Amino acid sequence: MASKSKLKCEQPTRNWSELPSDLTINILQRLGAVDPLENAQKVCTALRKVCKDPAMWRVVRMEACLDDPVRRAAYKEMCKQAVDRSQGQLLDLTVRYGDYELLLFIADRSSQLRRLELVKFRHIFNEEWGEAFKKLPLLEELGFIETKIWEHNIEDVARYCPLLKTLKLNQKADRLSYGSDDDIDYILSMQDDSALAIGRHLRALTHLELIGNSMTNNGLQYILRSCCHLESLDLRRCRNMWGLREDLGKKCSQQIKNVKFPCDDLKGHPYARDVLYEPEYDSDYVSWEVYDPYDHLYDDDYTANNNDNFDNLNDVEP
Repeated sequence: MASKSKLKCEQPTRNWSELPSDLTINILQRLGAVDPLENAQKVCTALRKVCKDPAMWRVVRMEACLDDPVRRAAYKEMCKQAVDRSQGQLLDLTVRYGDYELLLFIADRSSQLRRLELVKFRHIFNEEWGEAFKKLPLLEELGFIETKIWEHNIEDVARYCPLLKTLKLNQKADRLSYGSDDDIDYILSMQDDSALAIGRHLRALTHLELIGNSMTNNGLQYILRSCCHLESLDLRRCRNMWGLREDLGKKCSQQIKNVKFPCDDLKGHPYARDVLYEPEYDSDYVSWEVYDPYDHLYDDDYTANNNDNFDNLNDVEP
């Protein structure tokens, strides 16, 4: 009886260097940008050639989670290498950790960029923001994950990126806290700043993610009246919209095809388990559909009598 070893069919050897370059690029892109730069290009001449092909760098993912500042500095330099290798052909970029200097480097060399997602970027000053985004006129999708921006930053994006259809402003949730009664008007106006800026300047949006946003029911109402082209709206962990009264929640569902409400699970989101992870929240899920001691703040009479920051709320054409 023939031995088992002789019965086994010999597996043919595969010469990876003979793969078509487009297939090799597809495989390497699935590894992200770090492995090709650190490892793959050192394997053989064929892979090194592919790793220098600008087509390899049309889509770049720099998503490693790093705690060491030294490694982050090296990571930033690798991002610059990837951008340079694209030779202006970069279309889609996701990068974690960075600052204004890196953003401007990207903008200077990526005028064809269609999608940009910035994760945990350090604060970018007002005048610098516009300088970067005026060089990215073809952006269609823009994401800020755990990256602080202000209402005038949204205005800059609207001015310089007229093709923008998707905006993501996602962060860890921050529950609204009140001081004295005299502070309530001021606090509410601050909570809704980003919602007002979106409603005023980005009315052509079709997809909007506001995970963890601090806006109140008033801010949501302004967005619904202003952004009439929305097809999807993500409100998960927007903790300051207490209960979403039946009429407003119903209006969301009727007007927008795909809606995620504050109490919906964050499961499945690409940053749910690291960037947006909240141990206390995720281990002890609590519904916010509860009595709100400040419910009167969302009454129509309150909005009508305190409309300094919502002066256009009822004037927006449907």
